[in-house]
Amino acid sequence: MNPAHLLDFLLAGHWLRPIDVQAAQLLERIDQGCCPQLLLAAAFASWATGQGHTCLPLSVLPELLAAAGVDNAAYRDSGQLRVQLLRSTVVGAPGDLRPLILDADNHLFLHRLYRDETVIARALSRRAAGIEAVDQRAALPLVEALFPESKGAVEVDWQRAAAVLALHKRLVIISGGPGTGKTYTVARMLALLIALTPTKPRIALAAPTGKAALRLRESIRRAKDALPPLLATPIPEQAQTLHRLLGVHHDRPGFRHHGANPLHLDLLILDEASMIDVPLMAALLAALPAACRVILLGDRDQLASVEAGNLFGDLCGEGAAGWSARLIRHMRGLLGPRQMPASVPLASSLGDCLVLLHTSRRFHEGSGIGTLARAVNSGAPEAVAAILDAAPPDLHIEETHGAAQTPWLRDQIAQCFLPLFAADTPLNALRALGQRRILCALREGPGGVEGINRLAETIFRRLGRIATMERFYRGMPILIQRNDYGLGLFNGDTGILWPDDQGRLQAWFAEENGEVRPVSLARLPSWQVSYAITVHKAQGSEFDEVLLLLPQEDAPVLSRELLYTGITRARRRFSLFGPRALLLRAVRRRLVRYSGLAGIVARIGGHPPGEEATRAGAGD
Repeated sequence: MNPAHLLDFLLAGHWLRPIDVQAAQLLERIDQGCCPQLLLAAAFASWATGQGHTCLPLSVLPELLAAAGVDNAAYRDSGQLRVQLLRSTVVGAPGDLRPLILDADNHLFLHRLYRDETVIARALSRRAAGIEAVDQRAALPLVEALFPESKGAVEVDWQRAAAVLALHKRLVIISGGPGTGKTYTVARMLALLIALTPTKPRIALAAPTGKAALRLRESIRRAKDALPPLLATPIPEQAQTLHRLLGVHHDRPGFRHHGANPLHLDLLILDEASMIDVPLMAALLAALPAACRVILLGDRDQLASVEAGNLFGDLCGEGAAGWSARLIRHMRGLLGPRQMPASVPLASSLGDCLVLLHTSRRFHEGSGIGTLARAVNSGAPEAVAAILDAAPPDLHIEETHGAAQTPWLRDQIAQCFLPLFAADTPLNALRALGQRRILCALREGPGGVEGINRLAETIFRRLGRIATMERFYRGMPILIQRNDYGLGLFNGDTGILWPDDQGRLQAWFAEENGEVRPVSLARLPSWQVSYAITVHKAQGSEFDEVLLLLPQEDAPVLSRELLYTGITRARRRFSLFGPRALLLRAVRRRLVRYSGLAGIVARIGGHPPGEEATRAGAGD
């Protein structure tokens, strides 16, 4: 079968999308003398971006073809395939201006994604290099005042260590699960940096979504309440979305701030960094002044961004982080001699910038939610089964046997959303919506978002909360599906339909300042009803109670990252509806995102072989 017929076959079997085939055919027209293998390699490189990857390892191509039932003999030798692809005028090496880039690790990129990952790697590597001079005599009293509980401690206080690290490095990456004190640490970090900076620094707090920005503002405000007024007052607490920070154009793509018109900032705090995709992070870093410090907060164990890349996971790596012995010598006076970590080999050029926080103060030692999240994250199905058998009070599993919708589920839906319909204002309705949430692993099917949304409306029509013929109604929860920069609404924003003072039905959305604003239904970008949302859409949010629905049959999306993310959205109670066997199978499955970022960082940043480091994440 020739390559053109192969594309038709793969398209008909839904192994490729129409856009993948069109991209490959375009490249073939540009280079009419290309090797036959280019057509399939280009199509699957495009396909990879649709799956969330930023590149296609050539070694994966034979597996993809074999799964589709295609002869893969011509693709098994990655070295030979590399030689053939590089002969094409549309394939280049790093640094070339070609539609496809093939790097030294045999990763095939669309040029724009290789460019974006390179921008990120260079910007972060520059900030990771070097150690800033610190006046330790001035800093030590402040450090001890901000972290009094660590004085005299034998074990390392990694929250204190992170704050001290921010004095010495222009890049700090903090990863930790819910309740590990990331925002607590950042508030004290800000107090320290502001107090020790001769001129008042220009600081921005940002997050990927409006909801995440609102949570960041609330968390910073609570953390400030525990600080002495002299240190707390200068700390900013107003957070904004990345799109608002960068300044979106209402009439064209791109941002107002970029390399030629940078943001006027000395320090950027970026929360929920695991939600940020590669193109947006590249745009952000390109818009920052070279001297601007960057502090990234996130949870490396959560789901990766919806769009391309596993950015935060790539930056953090999978194992324990390490700090170089050289850095530790500079920090010794501010950490205390009894809290000095032991040395280990340094893993990455960004390792000196990484802190892993492990101890959760939200989930106490006997918390079922916390214990289950750790077991899932460890990929331990036996431990997960034991936790479920113990039936802790904050956990419930409703095992199903082939039924996607049951009386128990219908009762849970009614309990979840009756407070929404009973609310007296749109603000209180949005607050009610934020207390309990139904999350789905899938969008389609009877147990997916679409099926649950239909079921919820049926339930509330029967209860008389929705008029039989009403298409739009008071209390309808909605989810924005497309960015509208003019309206300041973005994919994933949650709203509620509610009448205004004149009785006109409007869509109401929470603002970053805690207020709500109405938007005419006629002006809304694409949206859907949202009694249930996917786990992906729930990232950056937390709820008192969460009900996670699994499908009745296995699906590739089911992974320990999805389960962990769903579980950790719950603060007080977590329920799961689905087959127990499927849950345990998902615990064993890791999410794989192909990326070239770590390799680019290694080539740009480098690190002296044998450099010693100290373990920065064994505990906190």
